[in-house]
Amino acid sequence: MAKEQGYTRKKTIMEQYPSRQALVYSGAAFLILVTGLRTVLSVAEEGFGFIEFVTIGALTVEFSLLLLYALTIYQAGKETFLMTLEEEASEMEGGGESADGSPAPVKEFAVQSADVPEVAKEINKFTKQASVLIDKLAKNAEQSENLNQHLKELADEQINIRVRNEIQRLLSANMGAK
Repeated sequence: MAKEQGYTRKKTIMEQYPSRQALVYSGAAFLILVTGLRTVLSVAEEGFGFIEFVTIGALTVEFSLLLLYALTIYQAGKETFLMTLEEEASEMEGGGESADGSPAPVKEFAVQSADVPEVAKEINKFTKQASVLIDKLAKNAEQSENLNQHLKELADEQINIRVRNEIQRLLSANMGAK
């Protein structure tokens, strides 16, 4: 009976976990959106330029992705945890241990010595694919760095234009007052 009570308690906690995690991600999505928009609106006093539109686009994408992730966790999470709990319950009922107390071997995953060359080939194939992905990620990181540098230059240019306009305005106001 103690096993059943522990299992029931575990099942209750595990069923609540996906919905709580989904709520956390939804809250993070709204927090990012509100904070980001507030910052963009407070900085953009003279109007919206390229950077402001890029920032709003990025905020929208991040907001959408977090909400999609939260929805996915909420829907798929309960099913996954329930299946895991059912497997654990069947192991507890089936006595998933051998006579010496160690976990019983799973027959479906046993590798025979004749299978070793094939497994080695598969591992080599996955290793090659992983190295190709690493190369692509390095190129992607380099491209991202170049884009960041370009955006920094654009931002610096916008700041210089604003400073120049403000100085001209102050000078013309000062000259007009004399």
